[in-house]
Amino acid sequence: MPGNARDMLQDRAGIIVLREDLDFYCIPPRRDIEQTEMIEIKRAAGKALLRQDGIFSGLRKSEEPGTTEQHLIEMLTAGGFDHSDQWGHRAAEPNKAVICSIALARLRTDIRGEAANSNAVGMAQKLLLFWRKPARRCWWEGVELDDVEGVEGKLKVWIRRVWTLEMSVIGLR
Repeated sequence: MPGNARDMLQDRAGIIVLREDLDFYCIPPRRDIEQTEMIEIKRAAGKALLRQDGIFSGLRKSEEPGTTEQHLIEMLTAGGFDHSDQWGHRAAEPNKAVICSIALARLRTDIRGEAANSNAVGMAQKLLLFWRKPARRCWWEGVELDDVEGVEGKLKVWIRRVWTLEMSVIGLR
């Protein structure tokens, strides 16, 4: 890593902090549903969404190269996350249709060999741009959930995801 970035990480560890705030909106499965029943369906939908704990599962809708989502996945995996990583903490907020998740990864500074010649080093360096300057990305997606308690068939749900990406540089190694 050139100049300042290398010097700064010489005796410190870079930590990638990734947070997701997921708001979800359930479409009533039928017209004549009671409010109390809909509340139970929302709770069941929240439990189903909590089971989807892969960090990148919400980004993998498009496998097209060059998309913002693909670039974000490449940058995060070059920096220290793995494609199969799960959220370190994932919990529903009480009495809200909101799930908060957080994951931490140590910034890779050990990129050598073939990976050092690729753009992996550049991707990892880009993460240093988020030190003291968090970035947010927000997007909507419509999904159909299977196996939601109290619903026959699939439940349609609109999800709003807000990701906050930040770098933290801490202490001595």
